Amino acid sequence: MRDEASRRQYLAALAGGATTVVAGCSTDDASSDRPALSDRTLRYGAVLPLSGELESFGGALTNGAALPAAELEAADLEVEVDHTVADSETSPTAAVDAAAELADESYPAIVGAAGSDVTLQMTQQATIPSEVVSCSPASTTPTMSILNDRGYSFRTAPDDSLQAVIAARLAVIEHDADSAATLYAAGDYGRQLSGAFSASFDGEIQHQVSFTPGESYAEPLSEALSDDPDILFLICYPESGIPLLEEYYAEHAGDEILFVSDGLQDEAVLEGVGGSMDDAYGTAPRSNGPGRDAFASLYRDEYDADPGLFAANCYDAAATILLANAAAGANDGAAIAGRMREVTSGEGEDVLPGDLAAGIERAAAGEPVRYRGAAGEIEFDENGDGGSVEYEYFTFGSDGIEVIDERTPEGVAQ
Repeated sequence: MRDEASRRQYLAALAGGATTVVAGCSTDDASSDRPALSDRTLRYGAVLPLSGELESFGGALTNGAALPAAELEAADLEVEVDHTVADSETSPTAAVDAAAELADESYPAIVGAAGSDVTLQMTQQATIPSEVVSCSPASTTPTMSILNDRGYSFRTAPDDSLQAVIAARLAVIEHDADSAATLYAAGDYGRQLSGAFSASFDGEIQHQVSFTPGESYAEPLSEALSDDPDILFLICYPESGIPLLEEYYAEHAGDEILFVSDGLQDEAVLEGVGGSMDDAYGTAPRSNGPGRDAFASLYRDEYDADPGLFAANCYDAAATILLANAAAGANDGAAIAGRMREVTSGEGEDVLPGDLAAGIERAAAGEPVRYRGAAGEIEFDENGDGGSVEYEYFTFGSDGIEVIDERTPEGVAQ
């Protein structure tokens, strides 16, 4: 199966997004043909980073993905939920193997992966050829929108082209920047966000420099800063970001303002650098869905902690998969894929975090439902995109990460 997948083109040959070839049954189907909910087991897996570059995010992501199952159990709903988590290791190879194993074990849908480059490989090599639905909570590369995915790939995270617009405008509006350089981890996530920022920046882009995590950071830093930019935009994850920032502050920091991407919005970064980062700012997606407060309350009650970045997106991905599974009436990837849009749009009964059990019952009975998300309104378009469009503008203060403002791409002054 994976040999066949490796011969598939990585991206769709034609622009305009993937064509959905998986058709779901309509809600007009006779409910008498559906198995009773009490006779069913709703199965879903997760492939998330418990180790590697994104390990520091893994706990919150795993909690977010597991919370819908915990919510259903607490509601005493007459249905079994089978949920399991596999470690992506923040590695494309490990994620492909993990997803393939879940597919072999007949899990019809997967929450994940997180890193964009990891998800791109996992979907192309494992989930799509296996006809398993994937819904990523954190993969933000624009490339996700043009996958030749046959209708099996979704995400609840926003497209990075939106973050790029906000970061580029804030650099000008808040910091009077006339010039900028980008420094990004090699791969699709870094390359795409660097390119989108550069296209959106109203000034001179001096350099776009890539680096390989784990190798020397001195040379790429020197190259990016060689012409004294007003802004240095750094795009990477904590495991490589911490040593790079240590090198930056020890040997290279000048008068420039440091901007970072969402991948570095982590208290571990500030702790790892071990010094002041009061000249550093960043942008990251912000949960703004109608179910945000209810989700946060559920999360705190279950885990005695505040939800981290993309935890709400994980909950939304898992909740949508469960509703689509209930509506489909079977642990079948094709049937679930055909229901993902149906349960997130239309005129059905609203379902929010905290109401998931009632929504599952309605969906299983053939009644229309509309999931209203925690991270944002989850209305999947033809490309499987359905993420939040609001961002936090933050800085690294003495007491941790401090949110300065919330912005939307439309709300940033021109």
